[in-house]
This record gives sequence, structure tokens and C-alpha cells, in this order.
Amino acid sequence: LSRSAVVRGTPQIRTIMKQIFAEHAARDFGRAHVLRALSSAMIGLVARALTSESGGNGAVESSLFRRFEALLEQHHLERWSVADYAEALAVTPTHLNRITRAATGDTASHLILNRLIREARRNLVYTNLPVSTIAYTLGFEDPAYFSRVYAAATGISPRAFRAQLHGDEG
Repeated sequence: LSRSAVVRGTPQIRTIMKQIFAEHAARDFGRAHVLRALSSAMIGLVARALTSESGGNGAVESSLFRRFEALLEQHHLERWSVADYAEALAVTPTHLNRITRAATGDTASHLILNRLIREARRNLVYTNLPVSTIAYTLGFEDPAYFSRVYAAATGISPRAFRAQLHGDEG
């Protein structure tokens, strides 16, 4: 576990992560003990996944995924498509999706959307910019479309998300 690596998100790992999220949010009695136990299980599963991965070209795929992540950080505001990222990495969109699925369990387009939503949340939390300005900043031509995309991805509209933040402060 001392070296950095990208591990395939197995169903077991995803289940433990969901349990960790739920336990952290619940704040029930014994929460710290349960979180420690779940974290230990997660570490064990990750260590198992690291040792069971075949040598093959995993290092090449891991390197490609890291390059994709770096490009995503550089270009997420430019609204690059999967094809744009694939072209920059000199691979096909299908191969890029294969790599992102192997590394995270998600498609490249889902990771691109998640990065955009993370940036939107950051703007909603740390700025007082109107939602329409945030939409334009993120490359959306229509603020209403941005609100629909945000709500579909998060389950809550940008305005409602921001209202929740301000409701928690008071």
C-alpha cells in the first residue's frame, strides 16, 4: 500500500465505500468503531486487489489513466468530449473508456461530468456568483440546461443546493 496505484473498483470495494459514506453521515452510537472496522476492511480489499492484479500492461493502463486525470484537470472548463481526451492521449474513445472503467468502474464521460459537477459545487459553495454565471463559466450556453444536468447528477438543483448551505449556517 506504500506505492500509488489505480485499483479496479470491485463490487466489494464499492459496497464498503457505500457503507462508509452511510455510517459517516448517520452519526449513530459507535460510529467511530464502525468506521474504523469498515476502513480496515477497505484497506484489506485494496491490498488484495493490488496483489491479485496481473502484471500484463497494468502499468501502461495506470499511466494512461493518470494522464487522462491530468488532462481532465487541465481542460474540464473547455468542455472536452471523450473523443477530445482520447485524441490527446493517442487512443480510441473505446480504449479510453476501457481504461477508466478498469480504474474506477465508470466511463470517461461520467468522470468528465463528475469533474464538471465538482467545479460547479465549488463555485456554489465558495462564491456568490449567480447560478447563470456559474453555468456560463462552466461552458454551458443555457443556464436552464446546466441546472437540469446538475440536478440529474446530484439529485438537487443548484439553487436548492446553495439554499441548503445557507440554511445550515443559520
